[in-house]
Amino acid sequence: MNKRIVLLAICAAFTTSLISCGDSNEPVTTNNNSGVETVSSAETADPTTTPPEATDKYAGRTYRIFNGFGLETKYIEPNIYPEEMTGDVYSDSLYQRCMDTEDRLGITIEVTDGTLSQIKTSVAAADDFADLTFADLSNVMSLVLENYCIDFYEIPNISLDKVWWDQNAEEKLSFEGKLFYTFNDSITTQTDNCRTIYFNKEMADDLQLPDLYDMVRNGTWTFDKLEEYALMAVSDLNGDTRFDGNDRYGIVNWGVTGLGEALLTGADCEIVMQGDDGVPYFNCFTERFNTVYTRILDIMNNGNLFYVGNAVNMLKSGQALFIVDSLGSAPNLRDTDVDFGILPIPKYDEEQESYWNVSPNPHAMLVPVTCSDLDFAGAVMEEMAYQSHITVLPAYYDNMLKGKVARDEDSLEMLDLIHNSVSYVIKIIGVEFSDAIYTEMANDNYDLSSMLASWQESVETQLDEVLSQFKN
Repeated sequence: MNKRIVLLAICAAFTTSLISCGDSNEPVTTNNNSGVETVSSAETADPTTTPPEATDKYAGRTYRIFNGFGLETKYIEPNIYPEEMTGDVYSDSLYQRCMDTEDRLGITIEVTDGTLSQIKTSVAAADDFADLTFADLSNVMSLVLENYCIDFYEIPNISLDKVWWDQNAEEKLSFEGKLFYTFNDSITTQTDNCRTIYFNKEMADDLQLPDLYDMVRNGTWTFDKLEEYALMAVSDLNGDTRFDGNDRYGIVNWGVTGLGEALLTGADCEIVMQGDDGVPYFNCFTERFNTVYTRILDIMNNGNLFYVGNAVNMLKSGQALFIVDSLGSAPNLRDTDVDFGILPIPKYDEEQESYWNVSPNPHAMLVPVTCSDLDFAGAVMEEMAYQSHITVLPAYYDNMLKGKVARDEDSLEMLDLIHNSVSYVIKIIGVEFSDAIYTEMANDNYDLSSMLASWQESVETQLDEVLSQFKN
């Protein structure tokens, strides 16, 4: 049974009974009339969906989570374990997830909020301070290269092939056969931070656009279609012949970098990519990168199709057909009368196999090298990920769907697709090089050859130095 059908079944059951207490490990079933496949006991025998076994081996132990960015950013859930149920669906799901994990293993979960510098200080002092912590992708490599993290492949009692672990993260973030940071369903920062497309449904109908959801399903939602439909929406609303914040646009985003990064990833053409041999390389020096980069500039500069501004406000005011923003922005649209839908970032063309949605700077899971009991750490991590998959993830979807997005299978399906097609920026060296590329894009420079040539020797040397540390 594939991950999408499992999630749709869980979410369908969840909309009937938002949070259920007690034993969460019974197979989920749904009404066959809903159009969602029933999950039977036989189907849960699929090794990628089989729950971890309950055990009393760790009874009385305390599992310590150090929320390393709980005080510093909106992209880490600051309330991993709420004090009580409040009636808020998402918050209550976090509480229930932790309670069920504690009950199944006979343990106590303890959460401490702190900072990145505290993580570094604790590890440097050989302090066994946590079984799990987090770091954002801009800072995580500093922890890895200082040997502050455990390789996830060395942690017992976790199964990275299970549906509650992110296999995209494993594929894109493992280097030289080692995985020092990753993601699973116990956190939602990767999905919150994920770039997606919101569209004005009424405007799409007025423009007589085809069913965009069906286009996603049949693989025809591409750069060409995004550009074609965006051009149809452009309008000088006040008739003053000047395009500014008072007019209507096809695509709105907060900046060139935001749209450029989203489209490069959507085209499966990031600046740094993972090779088939598991070794990262600079894709920006390839011919395909130049082709995709040029195509993105063509879209940005096609008439008045693209506008840099407050995307959410422009969608609310009916001045944008498409906006590119984080999935975590969805709740900010609840107070609008605009009926909007959610789509993945389009593919480059129909030949491309998959959709990809960039999550530039989420907060990854790490196990500090000072953790003294990896057997215990792995067992709790696995149980918590499973409980999150069946409880938190459906509540997260429900939270995204509240308000103006209909609770229908189309919406669930798009959210599920986006959740399962998150792509991560490989920040294996500093951001100066990628920033330079996006500066050229912002300056409408179609010819990157001289700029890339000036950087190539330096960045490839940096990459070689980093990779050599992974081999040791």
